[in-house]
Amino acid sequence: MTENVDVVDIEIAEDPRTQLWESIAAGISALSEATDTPSGISAAPSSISSADVDMSSDSWMPFIVELQGWLNLSEQLSNSGRDAFLSSLVAGLELEPDDAIDKAADSTQLSPLALERLSQRIELALRLQQQFAEDLEAEGATRASATSRWSAAWEESDPGAQPLSTEPVIATSDVVPISELTNSDLNLTPSYQRGDVWTTGDRQALIESVLRGIPLPSIILREVSASDPQEVVDGKQRLTALLRFVGSHPAALERVQKAEARHPGKDLLKNFREDYPKFKAAWKTLENESITAALENEYYFPFKLRNNGSGGLLGPELEALHGKYYTQILKQVIKVAGAEMTVEKLFTRTVPYKVPVIRYTQANPRQIHDVFKLYNRQGVHLNAEEIRNAAFHEIELTPAILLAAGDADPRVAVEDIAPSLAHVSDLASLGETLRGYNFGVARYRRTKVVSWILSLLLLDTNGQKVKTTARHIDELLTRVQDDEQDPLRSKQVIADLFEWLVSAIDLHARHSELWSEEFMDGGKGTRWQELQLVGSLVGMAFAFAASPDDIEERIALNAETIWETSGGAWKRIEKAQSKTQWDYIARIAKGLIEALGLDPARASEAVKHRFGSSGYESLERMILPENER
Repeated sequence: MTENVDVVDIEIAEDPRTQLWESIAAGISALSEATDTPSGISAAPSSISSADVDMSSDSWMPFIVELQGWLNLSEQLSNSGRDAFLSSLVAGLELEPDDAIDKAADSTQLSPLALERLSQRIELALRLQQQFAEDLEAEGATRASATSRWSAAWEESDPGAQPLSTEPVIATSDVVPISELTNSDLNLTPSYQRGDVWTTGDRQALIESVLRGIPLPSIILREVSASDPQEVVDGKQRLTALLRFVGSHPAALERVQKAEARHPGKDLLKNFREDYPKFKAAWKTLENESITAALENEYYFPFKLRNNGSGGLLGPELEALHGKYYTQILKQVIKVAGAEMTVEKLFTRTVPYKVPVIRYTQANPRQIHDVFKLYNRQGVHLNAEEIRNAAFHEIELTPAILLAAGDADPRVAVEDIAPSLAHVSDLASLGETLRGYNFGVARYRRTKVVSWILSLLLLDTNGQKVKTTARHIDELLTRVQDDEQDPLRSKQVIADLFEWLVSAIDLHARHSELWSEEFMDGGKGTRWQELQLVGSLVGMAFAFAASPDDIEERIALNAETIWETSGGAWKRIEKAQSKTQWDYIARIAKGLIEALGLDPARASEAVKHRFGSSGYESLERMILPENER
């Protein structure tokens, strides 16, 4: 009995912070070993041994100061005494002082909550540090490109975000045969989904993976109601490849059924399902149209597997499948998941090879947003735009942003995605302009830029400190989602908003003479960098709102001044911290408005009058004193 009491006493006496201290010390040591750093981040003067990191004294604090660049804190850490240091660290970790300082211990001792937040941030910093090193070694990579990805990863990870919701989410996880997916009633094009971005090679590679028995990642579905199709939240590209390969894509079947009605008795649908080459020949005769690979993509018709010489299936046992359509290899016997079966059985029956599926059966958009954040922490790397498009798609503004950015499915009518934009003139030019600025179609990058610009133009943070880009955008969408009377719930206001944005971006693009190359990309070319583009677009939009009738004259009169300023005071920054990035964007936007001879307050009022809110005052508060840049 006495021995048991002693063990209990020891466990009670153990400091709950000990394990966190050990984790932080090990993390500090690992971070200090890096030699390559992102632009604007200083390497540690020398490697730090975890044994030298004494968390029970003040000796650990200078190490954190040395490594703060890797931690991407929202505040610069002070090195002028422990009280000042702890105060800046608490602010940088986005905690309240009352929660971060342990009142039961020394007044300058971090609480377990603050230590846990610091430990989590160091853990994330180590993962992103490793990713930065890999990006830097990739073929064709530059320090600038690796730094850009490192900064974006911090934005999307957002370790200072609010805690996840405690409300229950009803979801199921299962593994199902392919046939259950290809025979399900699915909505492949909910308003938040992008178009088909996979190449034919991508689709062929996926089918080849299945034929070789390689497991696929999870498909994520959302059940809206018992009578509606399940929404495909994640996995659209994979499902599209599966459906097309076996000839079950609903768009393809609809097209063939219409042709069947035009040509009764010609067995078009039967041949489409059983003998696709014969179907192609009949289609050419009956529809006077040759089915090329490009047309197969447009019509969602089946596609061939690759030939062996073009990087296709490997191994003699699969040689008979090379270059064939599904209907040509139905009876071919293959071995998948340890069992022999025909290709037809693999895709149409219950077999050992299965695909993981997650179904949300009861979850509102905000809860799905939380769940996706949790997935990201656990390694399922959906990016911020993919999460946001799913979480907020029920408000008109979100699919409108997706559509205007050029990231929505081009085969779906504007009226079915964002009815408010049906009559907005030159809408497609917005996405094309961003693409011309080298903001590609991968993972909704243009959608992020448009969302970011709108949040800066319209979100009044009411004096609150600005956090990450992702949270700034989320705050605007949350405001609109939570308030049914918000002006941005109005279809007419949304139409007016995008008319303005299209015009402002067109104005920006037509006056390339305004922007010095030193400003656009540090003099290294004519590719726009994200911060420079966002800041100048926001400034141009505010200026256009303030003085639309004479904006061209103002640009002509002040073009030389803007060019000189963009290559001088607005040159790209070196520090990669969120605070300095916000300051940079704000200075560009304010500077451009003033360079055009306009009063920023007047521009703000013009925007507020049209759209119910303005983000200019919040933007101006982001500007830092000279000594903090």
